[in-house]
Amino acid sequence: KSNRLIEIILSSCRPDDLLIGKVMGLTLLVITQIGIWGLMAFSIAGPVIATSSAVQNMHMVLPYFFLAFLFYVSIFVGVGSMVNTEQEAQQITGYLTMLVVSPVVILMPIIQNPDQSLVKIFAYIPFTSPIVMIARMNVVEVPLYEHLIAMGILVLSIFVIIKISVKIFRIGILSYGKVPSFKELINWIRYD
Repeated sequence: KSNRLIEIILSSCRPDDLLIGKVMGLTLLVITQIGIWGLMAFSIAGPVIATSSAVQNMHMVLPYFFLAFLFYVSIFVGVGSMVNTEQEAQQITGYLTMLVVSPVVILMPIIQNPDQSLVKIFAYIPFTSPIVMIARMNVVEVPLYEHLIAMGILVLSIFVIIKISVKIFRIGILSYGKVPSFKELINWIRYD
């Protein structure tokens, strides 16, 4: 954005396509990187990893990881389109990182009492559900319907966040100057 290259790119594609391309490109990059790490870990530790309890819930951890990644990367790409400089990006990224890390604060109550009602509420909130559900799985047996509900809410949230991010991205990517206020962001989201 700072060297105005984005204007040339947007002359050949729609902003929606560019945002979804960025999200999918980042996702494929992470899948490749995790695959390489997994192959390296398996080649080094092989049988130890295969028999370890660390992989017993992997069939549920991986979907939560990728859904959470898509959720957060959609937020980061949309918000990142509003900033003009690296300093502004670092400031906003700091706030978003607190949002990503906040579920870690509630890990101890989850481990101590995984079936309390507050923990179950956090299991359905998109910002906290991946970490809460993974932590609960390692302490108690979580029914399949709870996983399906949590993942369903997360998938719906991804679609909503992508729609909102596209609206912000459409205007924000070509806006220069100051970072928009909250009121301006609401207007961007309402604009069709």
